[in-house]
Amino acid sequence: GGISIMSELRTNRIIPRDGLVSGTGIGGGIIQVRSATITDTDTVACISAFADSNITCSITPTRADSKILVSASVTGEGNATDQRRFTHRIKKVISGGATSFIQGATVANRVSLLGSTGDLTTNATTSASSFSINNYMDTPATTSTVTYTMQFTYDSATGSGTYYVNRNASDGSGSPRFVSWMTLMEVSG
Repeated sequence: GGISIMSELRTNRIIPRDGLVSGTGIGGGIIQVRSATITDTDTVACISAFADSNITCSITPTRADSKILVSASVTGEGNATDQRRFTHRIKKVISGGATSFIQGATVANRVSLLGSTGDLTTNATTSASSFSINNYMDTPATTSTVTYTMQFTYDSATGSGTYYVNRNASDGSGSPRFVSWMTLMEVSG
């Protein structure tokens, strides 16, 4: 009989012989992937503030110099007369640490947002619409668990309305159900 030899090599980082190219900011590769697929509906009451939704996902980076590539796809509808006035951002919570947000710059007399959520073609609430966040590169600088949560608000956080995840606002007989998701990828620094 022959001799069977098996070997296994495990590593969380491979560096090219000549080193990583400095200043590129693209890192070396994917270390791990975490994904949350959400089929449940959610009723997000937006009362003069941002509110958390059920679209959330967590990852624990293996290295503090890793980056996290954030992607999400969301379908839903607001119940307000002008659906275009629903907006969103992503809340980032580091376990045992700070809470911050993925959103625009903070400027006096302006509201920081990530994007508009509603159907941009009509003022009426006629059907659900979808939006995506594609490949946002975050730098949490931690090996603690990081939780990303989609938040919604109405009228730039000064008005009241309800955003419905994975369903129409009316939700009448025969109304559709949708799926939303969030994917997090740890990218080596």
